[in-house]
Formats: sequence, C-alpha cells, structure tokens
Amino acid sequence: MSPLQAVTRWLDSQDLDMQLEIAGFATFLTFEHDGMLAFGTSEQLESLHRWLNELDLAACIAADRALSFRVYFDCFVAERMTDVGWRRTEELVRKRLKEAKRDGKLVAARKAQRMLELLPARKESWRRVVTSWNKLAATHLTNEAITSWSAAMPRATHEPFLIEATSEEK
Repeated sequence: MSPLQAVTRWLDSQDLDMQLEIAGFATFLTFEHDGMLAFGTSEQLESLHRWLNELDLAACIAADRALSFRVYFDCFVAERMTDVGWRRTEELVRKRLKEAKRDGKLVAARKAQRMLELLPARKESWRRVVTSWNKLAATHLTNEAITSWSAAMPRATHEPFLIEATSEEK
C-alpha cells in the first residue's frame, strides 16, 4: 500500500465531521483556499481526496505529497493537543457565530452554536484521531517507510528518442 493510500484509508475511517475538519485544515495549507482557515466543506474534502488519489503520479511526487501531508497534519495535531489551540478554536467559532448573527446567516449561526456546544466532545474525538494518526505516521509515513516504498516502485523507462537518418545524411 502506498503512503497516500494509507492516508486515504485513515482519512476515510474518520467520521464525516472529522474528515471535513481535517480537509478544511489540509486544503488551507496545501491549496491556500480563501486565505483563511475554514471549518471544512464537502468541496474541500473532495479536493483533498483528489490530491491524495491522483492517478499515475511519479513515485517522487507521491512521496512528496505523503511527507507534506504528514508535516501539515502534525502541525494541526500539535495545535489540537494544547489548551491554547482549543481556545483559538473556540475564539474562531465565537467570531463566526457573531458574524453570522450580524449578517443574518441563520444556518451558519446554528452551525457555529452547535460547534461550541460540541467542543468538549470534539476534544475527546481528537484524542482518538491523534492516537490513530500517530500509528499511521509511525508505520507508513516515516522517512524510511516512504523511501522504501518509493525505491520499490517501478521506474518509468523512457527510451531515447531516435531519429532515423535520412538517405541524404547517410
């Protein structure tokens, strides 16, 4: 299994809310969507899946993507495992709630309010996600594992482009 396949399987094993949150963060760092971190949308999840599952990637590009995702997600995990990080999340959600109420966006306001109510449960969910992430990273996303996988991939062979000499050149 390739490192990107391992990441995809891990991502798909998370509940949908967690997948969306991961996608919001990953696409923010990977593609710089909107210049601002979003809570995660189905479009961002689709973008992340396309990026992880692009067909016919050269091994070096697939390895680079796996390492990039590991670095990005490790940063996100570090943020999620501190009280400071959770306070920032709460502040962001409160800001979104205030803006949504001010702008009359009732659906966004309800979503933000619900996120505030579920914050303690999200913290617990993140503990489980981090545990599973650490297992994945320790087995499939180490430099050694990615290098080993990359070395085992068949190399694309490119035959030299030969130009047959014309009778005038002979």
